[in-house]
Amino acid sequence: MGNLTSQAVMIANLISQGVLEETAVICPECKSRMVRHITDEPTDIDYSVCPNCGITANGLKIKHGADIESIDGQYQAQLQKQMWQGVIKNSITLGNPNIIFSKRFDNFIAETDKTKEIGNQAYIFAEQMRKETLHVILTGTTGTGKTHLAVAMMYKYLMDGEANKHGILVNFSDYVALKKLAMNEMNGETRRLLTRADKLVQKSEIVILDDIGAERGGTKEVVTATDFETGLLLQFMNAREGKRLIITSNLTSEQLDKKYDQRTTSRIMYRIQGIEFDIPDYREKSGVIQS
Repeated sequence: MGNLTSQAVMIANLISQGVLEETAVICPECKSRMVRHITDEPTDIDYSVCPNCGITANGLKIKHGADIESIDGQYQAQLQKQMWQGVIKNSITLGNPNIIFSKRFDNFIAETDKTKEIGNQAYIFAEQMRKETLHVILTGTTGTGKTHLAVAMMYKYLMDGEANKHGILVNFSDYVALKKLAMNEMNGETRRLLTRADKLVQKSEIVILDDIGAERGGTKEVVTATDFETGLLLQFMNAREGKRLIITSNLTSEQLDKKYDQRTTSRIMYRIQGIEFDIPDYREKSGVIQS
């Protein structure tokens, strides 16, 4: 009786904290109302579960008599997976998602002391982001692992704690191209994609703005940004003011000044933490695609 009472108290506490909610689904065994995690990620799966019997809405029995902590852990893992799938689905990038979103700290190749130091710096920033709304910029030449560690940082942040957070990666070059395409589109499909992405840029707990400065030109020839490109970048920065943001770029701060003008660069660099990837391109040696 004591265990059931403490379990009921735990459920009530989780409901009051906004972690769980009661559903209309009734357990066929004990006739209790099922509960589920609160999340606004779209899903076709009903994650309701009976806290007493461990029976799910689809009839799967997790474990008879399982306590809410066991159920909570299993469903937390499922919701975290669902949360990360939402990141992949909503991100703006023309790159291969199977490659981009598989990046983790534990598969970052660090064969030199300098590369290890960079990986450690990124990990420390990811830890800090749990408590602080940092802006972090990763700069360096192509192929040094900037996007890899940016995704690893976002993954770590989202997977630490409750699975009720949002994140999105936006490749700036692809974003600019889609914005131009949307202006002349007839059916509005691209506009709908961008509208959803813009909302996530506003409300997500963490965002990656990938590869700024690569819209036109490269590191050898820095082409001045158009007013359209600069305006989009400033809108993006305004949307992330006071919120977690990870930026990657192949350009130095001096090159960014030439690309966007000093006012825009100052807006980007305001109170930002930085990691400089002053290491060689290791893609040829490692055989992996790294950016």
